Amino acid sequence: MATAVSDRALDPNYGKSTAVFIRAKGSNLSHLKDLKERKVFFNPNYGEENLFLLFGEFGEKKNNLAEEYEIFKKGLIKKDISLDRQIEGLLLGDWDAVILPGCQLETESEKLPISSLEIDVLLPKIHSNFRCVHSTALYPNITIGTLPSVSASLSRQLSIILLSLPPTKQGMLWGTASDFSQIDKVLRLIDRDANASDRKWSFSRVLAEYWFVFLGALGLVIGLLLHSVRSEHLVQKRTAQLTASLKKQEQLKKQAVLTEEKLGKLQRLGTISQMSSLFAHELRQPLNAIRCYTFSLSRLIKKEKVDPEKFQRGLKEITEQVIRADDIIQKVRDYVKNKTSCPQLFHLKPLLVHTIKIFEISHKECKFDLTEVQDTELYGEPLEVELIFSNLIKNAYEAVSPTQIPAVFISAQPQSSGFLEIKVWDNGPWIPDDKFQTFEQGFKSTKADGLGLGLSIVRTFVEKSGGNLALSRSDLGGLLVTFTLPIAKKS
Repeated sequence: MATAVSDRALDPNYGKSTAVFIRAKGSNLSHLKDLKERKVFFNPNYGEENLFLLFGEFGEKKNNLAEEYEIFKKGLIKKDISLDRQIEGLLLGDWDAVILPGCQLETESEKLPISSLEIDVLLPKIHSNFRCVHSTALYPNITIGTLPSVSASLSRQLSIILLSLPPTKQGMLWGTASDFSQIDKVLRLIDRDANASDRKWSFSRVLAEYWFVFLGALGLVIGLLLHSVRSEHLVQKRTAQLTASLKKQEQLKKQAVLTEEKLGKLQRLGTISQMSSLFAHELRQPLNAIRCYTFSLSRLIKKEKVDPEKFQRGLKEITEQVIRADDIIQKVRDYVKNKTSCPQLFHLKPLLVHTIKIFEISHKECKFDLTEVQDTELYGEPLEVELIFSNLIKNAYEAVSPTQIPAVFISAQPQSSGFLEIKVWDNGPWIPDDKFQTFEQGFKSTKADGLGLGLSIVRTFVEKSGGNLALSRSDLGGLLVTFTLPIAKKS
């Protein structure tokens, strides 16, 4: 509808620019691109459009500078200080250049004494319709526009009112600009134009273009669920048949030797079943981490923007998770063979931070509070301690996540008894008495798809190391798990 016109910018098509000021002596700056490697000051109150115009000078041979622009913007020294303080910092060497809107120095120099002999304009440009120093091309000045929802008649009335306003004391009035093509080019260059979102992939766009893939995946998941339900039914039926057969054999066979052999076999089958469940329960986390890393690397490859350093880091993380999975498998094999491993010295906090890092790969929304954790050297098996925290953190997260932002609190304080007392609790809802009793009685799972092994594994590892485990309510109403682990002796 209208574009600002001033006594320094008579043509509304050429009323906006950016100026870069440097020290007159010793700056060693000859081109605007040199600013990327220098300390540059910018007052954010001047408006980010001044940076847009500055980057418009970088795009002669490039089509998109969005990423480069974001890096440049983050490297700026940004403060809300007066112009004289900005110039003072420039002269004192606090920064190598100052970015100002066009005519800003001329306007404020009428009020503040600034020596023009000590500063200079980087690559000054001259234009007959612009009476201020500047370093960039000229663009239309501040412009007022309307949305499509405003009627044409109302828009016309507003334009007439603006164009008929008298000039201000500073010589500002409203005119009409006719050429916005340069602004469009600059915004397109840094990916800030109206069509920027169309050039980026979003979930809705992926869903619209590859709906058949999602539909096929959904069908596959449903099929797997149905197969799982059917298999579970068949297993239960077969288990019932086997149980009845075993009971019948126990009644028929009265010989003591045969009874002992049968009970031994059943005990062996129970051990293998428990170890299989333990294997499935604990192997999910490293496999889930591997899945997340491979998915991220796959996306990087599809975008054809592979950062070798990030790619190498991703492969390293996958290798670590494979090693962790192998350690878990070996641990299960040792338990089956009743083989003991040698304990070792290790620090609690690095192990706890590593466990949380693995968990956060697929649960970024979960918050952790470790302010009360005192790093202590322990004596035991690091993998078992890692599995203890992994199970407790997972249980705490699942108790909270359906209703609010999950938060897990962990404290660790040495005791005079030579043990480290560790507490884990969450910000979950109040636990009813009947549900709390199920925890105390048998460590049964309260989740529909739970194996009931989480707390059982925790108790097994804690008691194996010589510690104790207790359950209670926290001050927040949720479950508080308290257990002890032996502290490493000085000898």
